[in-house]
Order: sequence, then structure tokens, then C-alpha cells
Amino acid sequence: KSHPEAVKKLLLDHVVLGQRLDLDIGADLSFTTLGGRTVSVRAKHGVSGALVANGAKVTNPKVDVLNGRLIILDNYLFPEDLTEDHSFLQDMTEVLSFLQGGVRVFQHLLARSNVTKLLKQEESYTVFVPTDRAFQRWHPIDWGFYPFSVPEFTENILANHFVPFNIRQEQIKDGQTFKTLGGQDIVFNKKAAGLTVNGADVVKGDTPVARGNIMFVSEVLFVNETVVQRLHQKHRDKETPPLLAFPWFGAQFLSHAFLALERTPHFAHITRFLNMADLAPHISGAGYTFFVPMDEAFEAQGLRNAPDNFLSSGNGLQVLLSHFVKARLYDKDLTNNSTFLSLGEKSLHVQRVDDVVKVEGAKIVQSEVFVYNLGTMFFIDKVLFADQLPELDGTTTVETTDNSEWAEGTETANNPDVLLQDETTTEQDVISTTLP
Repeated sequence: KSHPEAVKKLLLDHVVLGQRLDLDIGADLSFTTLGGRTVSVRAKHGVSGALVANGAKVTNPKVDVLNGRLIILDNYLFPEDLTEDHSFLQDMTEVLSFLQGGVRVFQHLLARSNVTKLLKQEESYTVFVPTDRAFQRWHPIDWGFYPFSVPEFTENILANHFVPFNIRQEQIKDGQTFKTLGGQDIVFNKKAAGLTVNGADVVKGDTPVARGNIMFVSEVLFVNETVVQRLHQKHRDKETPPLLAFPWFGAQFLSHAFLALERTPHFAHITRFLNMADLAPHISGAGYTFFVPMDEAFEAQGLRNAPDNFLSSGNGLQVLLSHFVKARLYDKDLTNNSTFLSLGEKSLHVQRVDDVVKVEGAKIVQSEVFVYNLGTMFFIDKVLFADQLPELDGTTTVETTDNSEWAEGTETANNPDVLLQDETTTEQDVISTTLP
């Protein structure tokens, strides 16, 4: 019962499909079981009429039943399998899988991690399993940052829930300390209300297995508000966004990027061009990189007074699309001589010398501006493929009209949901040439 897969394998190794074996024919026999194992039947040396199958004595060679025949043995065909030494990991996994619920998050995270590779077959361990409610504390209600979306952080936290000792609660002394696989200390305290580990309640008694013990705890160990805040600052690209109904409901990356740029100095031109271009069908959903020209880049091309719809169709639209890549890129992806295909079907070539990165000759002046977990923006000092821009016809700038899917009169600039940069970001920070 504690090893269902082993039991299934055992049964399959003792069943032969498709025939009623007749062991009375007197010849040596070999056949293959449903488990793919070979069984050899031989006469037992020195005993007339006695047969053995893989060393097991045949006590009754023929018991006919409906649709088959039973052959009775005095031992298993493959007894060596029964002495297999199950590891702590096997036993722990099977015990947790029997639970109807309550620890599924831990099982899910552990299955996706490499922590199990730290567990040695012959060693004993104690694992502290946080309940699902413990993980739920750190899950955003609708949108926000979930610390366990950061793989390396999750690996470290999980490793610190394993101790390379078989600890039993009745043997624990108040204040006793153990070292985890991740190198952290866990401290037990015995109180009138019960046992705690690093301040978290042990919510049940021991769940012993062959090579260790399982304890269930009410909190995720080594995780607190300060730890999560610091992690959030380093991994804003993991933050989930609020769902926006505007400017383009079906283009969440584009919508969040637009609203963020609209609130940031030096991006007046790109936002007015984006507002008039019908980009939503081309940039739906998430998972994009946007190389964003700053105002000075457009003005260097004489586009200070260009009409708002200047890049809304034809060559203008293709140039605008050529600033987007259908992939989420990070600074580490922009290696020297790397190439990426833009949505405008133009190749973007990267040149990198030390910390200076250029895309099609445009210098990246601010790198990795994360738009939640939807994509990334890189601010650049030139318009890409500027030689393919349409010619200005001398007309004056047309008045901006709302080309979004939102109702007329919405003040998108006051939207409070954009969590792209710290509130303390200054104008100098935006145009900094130092890559983070």
C-alpha cells in the first residue's frame, strides 16, 4: 500500500498474456511476462517431477480459472526486487501524494525544482512541509508579485525545508538547532501550546517514513515581508499586471507600455504616434520587447511637428512595428552580433562593446524597463530604420483623436495601476546611460 507503483510492477512481472502455460510437457520453458521480464522453468535437480520457476518451487502447476490458469509458487519470481532500498524521496513523495489536499503547492514547487537532486539515496532526512494556506499568504489576490515565481529563490527556500537528520518530535529539546540543506539554522521551541520551528507552528505530529520524518508547518520558513520586498525590487519582471480594459483590451503589453510611457518624460512623440496607430492586432497579448525612441530621436529626424498619424499606415506603420520583437528579451540576451526579427519583418542587429549596446546603430540609454511580466522596454537614442520613414508633406499636425477601445473622455494619464518604476524615479534616472 505504501508503494503502489512497486506493487503494480510486481503483479505485471507475474502475469503472462495470451496462453495457458502447460508445465507438464516436461521440457524447459522460457516466457516473457507483461512486465517484460523473462521467466525460466526447469526441472528441479535431484527431485523427480519437481519444477522451479526462476528458483521458486512450483507447488501446483495447474489451477484453471475463468479465462486463465494459476500456477502456484512458494516464492516470488523476482525476489530481489522486494529488497530494493527505497529512498526518503520516494517515501515522502508517495505519502504526500496520498493526501487529498493541503500540501499541493509544496508538491508542485518541489516537482519543478532541482532540490530533490540534493537528497542522497542512503541518507535520512526530515522535511518541513508548509501547508497550502502558508503559501497562500504570499499569493497576490488579483495581481502583484508572487515570490515563488522566482525559480532560484524557490530552490533556496525549498532546500531550507530539508534537514539531513531523522528528527522525532518526542526527542526534541527546547531550543535545539539543526542545519538545513541550504545552510540555514532551524530552531525548535517547545511551548505549552505546542511545538514551533523558527516560530512556525508544527500543525501535526510526526509522519515517519523508512528513512526519515515529515512534519507539517503553518508558515513557509525563511520568508517574511522584508525578504519578499527585496526580492520584488530585483524581479519586477515577475510581477503580474492588473487587467486593463483600455487603451487596447486585447493587447495588455501594449496598453501597459503606453500608459507607462505616457507618464514618463521624454516620450511625448512615441505615445502620440502609438495612440493613432492600429497596433493591437499586431501586438496582442504578452511576451514582447519594445525598443523605444526618445523624443530627441524623433526630433533629430525633423518629426517634432509631424502629424500624430504619421506612423499609422504604410511605411510609417512598418517602421513603428520594427521597434517590436515577439519575444521577451533581457540585457543578457543582447550579445554582440546577435540578431532578432522584428514585427516589421526587419532584422535587428546588436553590437555590444563592454556596457555599450547598440541596436541597428541606436544606443540603448536605459535597459530592462520591465512592463510587469508582460515584456520589456529598452529606451534608445535613435529611430530604427529612419531612412524608410515616409516623407513629410508639409501639413500641420492633426489633432489627436482617441484610437483606443476605451470610451471617449477617459483620463488614462491618471491610471494608478502602472507599477513599472519606483515612484522616486527622476528625469535623470530615465535617461541614464548606465545599464542596471
